[in-house]
Amino acid sequence: MSNLISWSDVFVVGIGLDIAGAYLLAKGLLMGDRQVLGLARTYFDASPDQVVARVDDRIAGTVGVMALVVGFLFQLAGYFINSSIRVSTTDASLPRGLVTIGLAVGAVAVVRIAYSTIRPTLRRRFLIRLARYDKESRLQALPYGHMLVVFGRAAEMSSPRDGETQKQYAMRVWRVSAVTEGGPPQ
Repeated sequence: MSNLISWSDVFVVGIGLDIAGAYLLAKGLLMGDRQVLGLARTYFDASPDQVVARVDDRIAGTVGVMALVVGFLFQLAGYFINSSIRVSTTDASLPRGLVTIGLAVGAVAVVRIAYSTIRPTLRRRFLIRLARYDKESRLQALPYGHMLVVFGRAAEMSSPRDGETQKQYAMRVWRVSAVTEGGPPQ
């Protein structure tokens, strides 16, 4: 039994705790649609700038937690390989240290590139979904054209062209084929 457990196993327990903590952090910080709309509401109406900001926070939090979990799983795999298979170790040297730093910087770059790549798609998807909520926070079948225009301006996507209807705007900017003209009923 003493051959199965060592002090380095404390690190593995730590990674399990990190994964559970990342999950709970995400659960606590990443808001659902109704929470985003509720926090972004002023006394009279939703603040489009705040909605866009909360959507961006939601995307950043999601990508960040995913990066944490994947990182912890990489660490766990390393500990598993190290404790279950005799791995030839490399000698300590300055070039080995520089490679280690390069790998860490490369991982940061991969996360940044992934975030930059998926952010526009997720932002569009979340804002279209939020444009489907009425004033009582009930999800409707179609997004409100007025909300798409307001969110598009707040997200600095595009303003409607002269004479462009909300449906035409939704097709051009949001790639949505059907909208409910106007905004949510009072």
